Amino acid sequence: MWDWLAQNSSLVQASVGGITALVWIVYLQILVIGFQRQRRTEILIHLGGSQGLDARTFISNLGFEPIYILEIILTIWSSDGERETFIADRTEIAKEDLSSPSATTFQGPLKSGKLVDIGSIEDLLQRARQNTAEEIQLEEISRVELKVAAISAASTAIVAAKRQFYLEFENDECRIRPKTLYATQIRSWWGRQHTKRQLQAHLKH
Repeated sequence: MWDWLAQNSSLVQASVGGITALVWIVYLQILVIGFQRQRRTEILIHLGGSQGLDARTFISNLGFEPIYILEIILTIWSSDGERETFIADRTEIAKEDLSSPSATTFQGPLKSGKLVDIGSIEDLLQRARQNTAEEIQLEEISRVELKVAAISAASTAIVAAKRQFYLEFENDECRIRPKTLYATQIRSWWGRQHTKRQLQAHLKH
């Protein structure tokens, strides 16, 4: 065996070098995947406290990096068609009734592992009525979508997540039912660009 190793030392060295290089490539790949996972945002949109119109709406940041909420977009589907409005500002409450100037909006930083209560479903619909100056009839609404647009501490690119909820009416009561188990993260270039265009269009109004 030793004679064979001596005669084929160059082949053995090349094989060991190749195996070592392969191990380093796998190790670096694991490091890169871990780094990308740490930088990846994870925004949750969920309800709590009730299944009716008084259900509280929470936005949670489960990513490793803080995010800054730029805007919250509410899309409403009803018998009259589709409406889109921006509801980060608390237009349903008079400014003098708020505890501080910063309480007038939900725009702002959200640390990792933290959540913010943006109001009940009824509050969000009232903001939509205030912003669109339209009397949106509750019974005509079939579905709503909440989209959170933000930027992360790791990148200045737009990050976003969305989740839809059905409004089901029975015996004069409204039940809110989520369409999906959790929020959909908008990670594709097209999805982020579409969200960016929505925000830019809002600035022109």
